[in-house]
Amino acid sequence: MPAKENPAERSTPDVDLAPSVKKIERFLRLLTWQMFFLLVILLYMALRAQPGRYQFTVAGEDAGVFDTAYGSAHLVKLQKQVLKQGETPPAGTTSATGPVSTPGENTEAK
Repeated sequence: MPAKENPAERSTPDVDLAPSVKKIERFLRLLTWQMFFLLVILLYMALRAQPGRYQFTVAGEDAGVFDTAYGSAHLVKLQKQVLKQGETPPAGTTSATGPVSTPGENTEAK
């Protein structure tokens, strides 16, 4: 009586699966790096400074800065600077009303 063959034995054992496995490994490695960079970009977008993220409260000479992303608050002491007539502000500072001009000076662009 002939012996029954096992279905696994019927397939040719000479078929090499290595090229197929290497392609799958390469695809998974690429997918892993793509996911990593995507998470880094999303984390950057979540933690960067965003419009409306900071709320300011001014009371007298103190200003409170509240960071809505982290729920932290900081108290900042404001400095008052008063300029006398004809005095120019120090370099690197700006006036809230714009450039300081002397009477009779034309500040329009030519």
